[in-house]
Amino acid sequence: MRTWRVGTISMGAALVGLGVVLLASQFLHVDLTTILLSWWPLVFIILGAEILFFVFFSRKETSFVKYDILSILFVGLLGMMGIVCILLTSSGLMEQVRAAVKSEEKTVNLPGFNEKAGKGIERIVLDSGHYPLTVESGTAESVSVFGTYDERGMKNSEPLLKRTDDYLMVKRNGDTLYISFKDLPIPNRILDSGSMNLEATLVIPADLALEIEGQNADLVLKPRQLLNDWNVKDSGSLSVFLQDNSDIKIDARGADELEGPKDGWKIDDGKQEQVSENDQEKKNGIFTSGKGNHILTVTDTINVTVHHQ
Repeated sequence: MRTWRVGTISMGAALVGLGVVLLASQFLHVDLTTILLSWWPLVFIILGAEILFFVFFSRKETSFVKYDILSILFVGLLGMMGIVCILLTSSGLMEQVRAAVKSEEKTVNLPGFNEKAGKGIERIVLDSGHYPLTVESGTAESVSVFGTYDERGMKNSEPLLKRTDDYLMVKRNGDTLYISFKDLPIPNRILDSGSMNLEATLVIPADLALEIEGQNADLVLKPRQLLNDWNVKDSGSLSVFLQDNSDIKIDARGADELEGPKDGWKIDDGKQEQVSENDQEKKNGIFTSGKGNHILTVTDTINVTVHHQ
């Protein structure tokens, strides 16, 4: 009596087909996903034809039909993988998978901003947003922004930020120039971390007053030859870089830590305050460089660190 093992031919054909697909993708640089989506239904056709073939011939001769469970499970696994691929394609997730596999992390230059402050402008109000920011004073009359940001995309794909308006809002109202950094758009893709990194530098004329709303972001200030007063509120870690000829007084109020050159800070012990039992005492201090004709007021900051360049 002859025994037919249904499933062995199907598994053999599946292995041969899968090997051919992998070989073609290696040497012919063919998209493997596209081939698999088109090829996998043939496995079920071969398995069904094999069952019908052996059932038909088992009637004409003495034979015993036996199903090869391992082979059928292997064929079924390939079929399930194909069904999953179809579902991913119909839902649009397959395109995201392809894009994620072929994408790369890259650092891109911000669209630059450079514009004269304009006649009659006396102060700048800055909302730094949630990203680290460096603010410098300059001798030019223009306000400029430059920097970089990280994004995931194809090698030759268009950058996420194409215009200044994509990340920056600039508006004039009377004698005040309002500048606000926007939150960057976050694409809804598989390998995106849900956040984006941006590092920018803002250069403003030294003779303009400046008010910064930090939103707990880390800030770096380089006042250089400051010719007006600056005010910083609610920043995270604040680093101030001073030159030897800087003429500035830093007035810190409500900071967790005051750091810098030894004996540089004059701590006002009488004005320290404690918000609650779980909070540490807030420190108030003065740091003077030169005669201190221009004041940098820092309010409600985690820590202030002074560096001498």
